[in-house]
Amino acid sequence: MMAVGFNRMVVVLVVVATLWRCSSAATYMVGDSLGWIDPPNANIYTDWGSNKSFVVGDILVFNFATGRHDVTEVTKSGYDSCNGNNPISTESNSPVRITLTSAGNRHFICTIPGHCNNGQKLSVTVRATSPVPVSVPTPSISPEPSSSDRSSPVPSPAPARQPMTYVVGDSLGWSVPNNPSFYESWARDNTFVVGDILEFNFLIQTHNVAKVTKDNYGSCTGESPISLSTDPPVRITLSESGEHFFICTVAGHCNIGQKLAVNVTTPPPSSDTVPSTPSPETAPPPPSASPSVRASAFSAALLAVAVALVY
Repeated sequence: MMAVGFNRMVVVLVVVATLWRCSSAATYMVGDSLGWIDPPNANIYTDWGSNKSFVVGDILVFNFATGRHDVTEVTKSGYDSCNGNNPISTESNSPVRITLTSAGNRHFICTIPGHCNNGQKLSVTVRATSPVPVSVPTPSISPEPSSSDRSSPVPSPAPARQPMTYVVGDSLGWSVPNNPSFYESWARDNTFVVGDILEFNFLIQTHNVAKVTKDNYGSCTGESPISLSTDPPVRITLSESGEHFFICTVAGHCNIGQKLAVNVTTPPPSSDTVPSTPSPETAPPPPSASPSVRASAFSAALLAVAVALVY
């Protein structure tokens, strides 16, 4: 019996180490709300990258107007000289998602003439995920508790749903669709909750994003919008539950399908408290949930260890 319990403990601890590695991944929007553009300040992307700590598994998301920029990975010499010849890779359809799969330095530029020299270039240093030291305790022989002393199973708290960023239309972005029901189908395939973010990618001066009432959505009327944004990428946080309506007010675009309606729900509450149960010994309280994705995943893993030890 003791051998089985000890083996189970070893397996759980290994799982904790694995979960810690997985939970360390993060997604970064390059340039944040500015996106990937020909910047007004040559040091914008240098400063942006210097304030981040990248590890293997992290993801870089480049948002830009398709046709006006690209994302080209180059060598260090190509980065320094803004030379896009013989690139490692080139992506031209926004948004571009690049997973940092190995440790070391990665270099990205835009090869549109003049853009790299103006500062549209990014260099990041990626470090390997630090291993989690796992100490395996030596099993000790102790009397098995009687059936009356056995504790009841400890239920795990429901994990809180983290806010998500949805790129409207995915690879198509925000444009005049070939199918008038394209954005209706896109919204139906996704689930939106309060705190999620809609990101509209489009060509500047070609489209816009107007938040409107339900009546104006149905009639494609852009007069007196709730809000109007013209500079991509447009990021809108869904701060309230209910229906939200968006259209493009450029003449004719809404009538042929460039309109989006989303239904936003309130995420179910999650409990971070594990009910106490009678036990011969008082177990330590489970770790509290952290607002960061990395910490919350690790807390859930530690809770799994506590459950396994109770059994």
